[in-house]
Amino acid sequence: MKYEKNLASIVSLIRDGEKNVKDFKIGVGLEHIVVHEDNMDFVTYYGEEGIEGILQELLLKGYEGNYEEGHLIGLSGEDRKIILRPGGQVEIDIEPCETVKEIESIYFSFLNDIIPILEKRNLLLMGIGYHPKSSIKDIPFVPREIYVYISDYFRGKGKYAYNMMKGTAALRVSIDYREEYDFIQKFRVANFISPLLYLISDNSPIFEGEVHEKFSLRSLIWANVDKGRSGIVPDSFKGDFGYKEYAQYILNVSPITITKDGVLIGTDGKTVEELMDKYVFTEEEIKYIMAMVFPDVRVKNYIEIRVGDSLPYPYNLAYITLIKGIFYSDIALAYLYNFSQRKEEGQINRIKGCIYDRGFNAYFGSKTAYEYILILFDLAKKSLSEEERKMLIPLEKLVANKKNLSMVFREKIGMEGIDGLKLHSLNQWIKK
Repeated sequence: MKYEKNLASIVSLIRDGEKNVKDFKIGVGLEHIVVHEDNMDFVTYYGEEGIEGILQELLLKGYEGNYEEGHLIGLSGEDRKIILRPGGQVEIDIEPCETVKEIESIYFSFLNDIIPILEKRNLLLMGIGYHPKSSIKDIPFVPREIYVYISDYFRGKGKYAYNMMKGTAALRVSIDYREEYDFIQKFRVANFISPLLYLISDNSPIFEGEVHEKFSLRSLIWANVDKGRSGIVPDSFKGDFGYKEYAQYILNVSPITITKDGVLIGTDGKTVEELMDKYVFTEEEIKYIMAMVFPDVRVKNYIEIRVGDSLPYPYNLAYITLIKGIFYSDIALAYLYNFSQRKEEGQINRIKGCIYDRGFNAYFGSKTAYEYILILFDLAKKSLSEEERKMLIPLEKLVANKKNLSMVFREKIGMEGIDGLKLHSLNQWIKK
């Protein structure tokens, strides 16, 4: 009886995310890596010249500070939050918007706030998927209690768990759903095309100071973090994987930490089911628990697609537009959902491995990854406005030439050395 009650509480939260089509929005989280302009080394969190000092200056622009043990570890604004990831990556989490143009406006407002502060310090804000120079062993953790718990948990887990925490920067996109069948379609399709999205957004030409010659480094890193909470949610390709099945997945994992009445509590390996037998959680506390798993596609009261590398402008907006075009088109969704019925979880994982080795030339069923990526763009354009189709162009042109930014910047590194990566910097965009 208790299990059914716990299950129902998570299902209810997911169901509460249902929206009318006219109310569909796009949410985004854009992570960035801050580096010294002269040598591309990491910037420490600590001190006036560190990330904390940058946040202190942003307070003067009207942001509210979020503190932990006296340290400024994040900011809140009217339509955005600025969050620090474990290695000092700076994320802007934008409130869900109806259009990508709205996202662009908020993003440029953020750039205009932060970049003058960075330039006084000779720092660059990089839209790149992995740190361009420094090794993770040299990058200290941001002083947050949750990162202590997570780093302790990952000790002895996958070999790239700390690389994920301190070295990577992501571009996450969140989408809405009408009802459970729409959820089922979108969740399955997001997992189904995840190998292609990893490849399209691949922007990690450097791994631990060395040129990375393969493809989709992010997929390799996440495959070696924690098999119990990353990759594809188990059984999500079996039948109609809906609200109940995702809730069962959540009940069976350990959330590493929980929050109860504002206090962070370690879980000692207990599952969510065991913890819900002990505590009565509020809706916000359950949402926190649901954020303590890290699959390619994650659910709260929206669907979050987590496979994208951080990208520089305008490629980041193009990627967001691609997601919008695919998942808010009934035609595109039905086509991909029907095609996904021929695939299973194991096949998708094998395709990820093939794409890691062969990139656009890997086979995705009967066609190459390249051929299916072109289909994705064609499908996306069917539901987009003329303005949005134009926003797709930079990324579409790139992949039409069988390239992604990682490949482009590997070539630039070969010609110019590490300085070739400076085009990843967002600094240039406030000068236009």
